[in-house]
Amino acid sequence: MERAPSVFLHPDINQPRTDRLISWLENPAVTRYLNEDRGITSRLRETTDPVFLTCQLNRQGRFFFVCREEDPEPIGFGRLAELKKNDAYELVVAIGRQTLWGNGYGTQAIIRCLETAFFQRRANTVAANVHADNLRSLRAFEKVGMRRVSQSRDYVHFLLTREEFLNQRLQSLA
Repeated sequence: MERAPSVFLHPDINQPRTDRLISWLENPAVTRYLNEDRGITSRLRETTDPVFLTCQLNRQGRFFFVCREEDPEPIGFGRLAELKKNDAYELVVAIGRQTLWGNGYGTQAIIRCLETAFFQRRANTVAANVHADNLRSLRAFEKVGMRRVSQSRDYVHFLLTREEFLNQRLQSLA
């Protein structure tokens, strides 16, 4: 049996990691389904101080680099953006290293972000809006137990409560 990939979330932001992020955000294949602000790469290029980079990327939530357990080099990123509703977050995960797409790293990154949201940030709910054409991401969010709550022409809207997440974790241990 093949072992699932193992990832961790790295909160430290420095210039080499930011340069990697910029390269991903300038790659149309990576950003095809993302709604990132078009001016973000120029703002990140202008900021070289790690403190200001951290402030920029953690604006309105929490930003992490996704790294494989065996290699601290980032392969993607995750963001938990605070929503106006109390104790609710929107989750965005992207694997920037295209050679790793389809290997389960995105699914594992989603799980780590959900653990962070529910156990560290004490979130009550986590939402995700996934482009309807992004089949890999749709499967990954469903695989981790997020519920489809609605769908528009372009997006599928997912939701997961802390109680649902905890119940899923308990069931997986049984």
